[in-house]
Amino acid sequence: MNLRVKSFFLLWSALLALLLFSPAAARADAGAVSVGSDRPAVEIAAQTEYLLDPSGRLEYGDIAGGHLPFHRHAKTSFQFSFQRATLWFKCRIAPAVPGADDPLASRRSFLVFDNAALGSITLYVPVVENGKPGLVTLTGGWQQGDKSKEFPFLYPTFALPDAIDASRPVIVRVATPFALQFRATLYTIDAFRESSFILFLIIGLFVGILIAMILYNLALYLFIRDRHYLFYITYIFFLLLWQCTLIGLFRYFWPPLGEVLIAHIAVFASLMMLFAIVFAIVFLNTARTAPRHDKVLKGLAAFMGVIVAAVFLRQLWLGNLLSYLSGQVSLLILLTAGLSSLRSGFRPALFYVIAYSVFMASALAFIFKFYGWVPNNTFTMHIVIFGSAAEAILLSFALGYRIRVMQEEEALLRERERSLEAISVTDELTGLFNRRFLNASLVKKIAAARRSGTNLSLLMLDVDHFKDFNDTYGHPEGDKVLAALGRLLMQTLREEDIACRYGGEEFVVILHNADQNAALEAAARIRTRFAEWSFMPRAGKDAHLTISIGAAVLNPGESGEHLIFRADQALYQAKHTGRNRVCSA
Repeated sequence: MNLRVKSFFLLWSALLALLLFSPAAARADAGAVSVGSDRPAVEIAAQTEYLLDPSGRLEYGDIAGGHLPFHRHAKTSFQFSFQRATLWFKCRIAPAVPGADDPLASRRSFLVFDNAALGSITLYVPVVENGKPGLVTLTGGWQQGDKSKEFPFLYPTFALPDAIDASRPVIVRVATPFALQFRATLYTIDAFRESSFILFLIIGLFVGILIAMILYNLALYLFIRDRHYLFYITYIFFLLLWQCTLIGLFRYFWPPLGEVLIAHIAVFASLMMLFAIVFAIVFLNTARTAPRHDKVLKGLAAFMGVIVAAVFLRQLWLGNLLSYLSGQVSLLILLTAGLSSLRSGFRPALFYVIAYSVFMASALAFIFKFYGWVPNNTFTMHIVIFGSAAEAILLSFALGYRIRVMQEEEALLRERERSLEAISVTDELTGLFNRRFLNASLVKKIAAARRSGTNLSLLMLDVDHFKDFNDTYGHPEGDKVLAALGRLLMQTLREEDIACRYGGEEFVVILHNADQNAALEAAARIRTRFAEWSFMPRAGKDAHLTISIGAAVLNPGESGEHLIFRADQALYQAKHTGRNRVCSA
């Protein structure tokens, strides 16, 4: 009986121990963040407590003492906008939990801070070594230089020790001359590899698009020599440089260079906006299509120099603040300038507005993320590079469309110029060339004839008794006669010959490669056909008119003026020997 009681007592004691101690152990680990096969990635911000140190003088001992007022962090990312302060936060982290199917998997986990611009990060990681509590200090960030103990990646990344002590919090100190905004994510090794591979794939794709756009438009610039392409290339170059610096690409491949570039990231942002403004001014021709925006844009371009000066004077926080604020204002002005230019009738502004709308949507998402208005996640963290790639492609289309529009306008302008030139050298009544064109053409024809060793002849025509016809039937009927003679000349002459109205009822014809016999034959053909034409100056009245023609062949060394004089003398002879005939000089 005593044995049964004793056994019963031991059984209940064991059950009581399970109830008392197992939950206690669970509660001891309940606040610790861990990752494993069932949960390969966890953002730790919501599990942390934080403290902002505006003075930046607190040390690890001050934090570890537990006397300072920490605050619970309810968000999934650390976002403190433009507050100038050192951030301390603490969180208990347990070793990674191997899955049942892979019990030999490492218990090591990776802590990733997804902001390459974080200047100085120090992790105070509690560990258990040989059964005794210890502390491992890990440092990183672009301001740490050779002291950094990061795992090589785009963002500050730390491989946490296997022997991490989950009963004590990991304490993290973050200091940066820029705004504090980042996510801290705990990964298993496999999850980190998968995430980093996808991230490199995405970044490589969009960086490749930007580089391709730069090279493609550079080739176009070298052929076309249009300055718009040069401004576009410069803008996309600084956009690419800013993005690659922002995501830590340079620091990953060449840490010293990356650290220098991150220190001057506000300069690249300012130069990017500067050339975006310059490109807008020249592409949209804002001085003509959007004059109000033109003045504002030029003022913003000048202000970018203030930001660059602030950075070179080591006012990094101020430069970063001004670049963010001016970037937001510039985006709005650039978009409205495009809309204003489009309203003014500048068709290429359509693609420009579409391009900047896409980029502005991505930039607004990035800015809203900064203020905590939209979630800070992988998509919003890298949304600007997506928008940048889309904008680069659309702006390239805009440039191509602009060239097409400019070519169309240039062709239309040339056509108008030809029309105006034709009007200026064409006689309105007859459709033939006028005396102005005759003078210029005769000089060219004479020079060409002498170079080729060919003949050149000139005919001068005059309508017989034209004044009497005008006086009898009126000037409108006389104009019909002159117009008919003009049509006859165009139908009778060869394409290379030139017919002109010399003045009044006189006409001149330049016969290309024609000797005296050819000139006389052409003159006789014209005279005969005109004599066959019938005019009806009034009802029931059928009238026939004739013409007299003088012909002259160009002599060696003779000028155009003298050739016309000899043809006029031959015409005078034809008039005084009975009219309706051809005479040669």
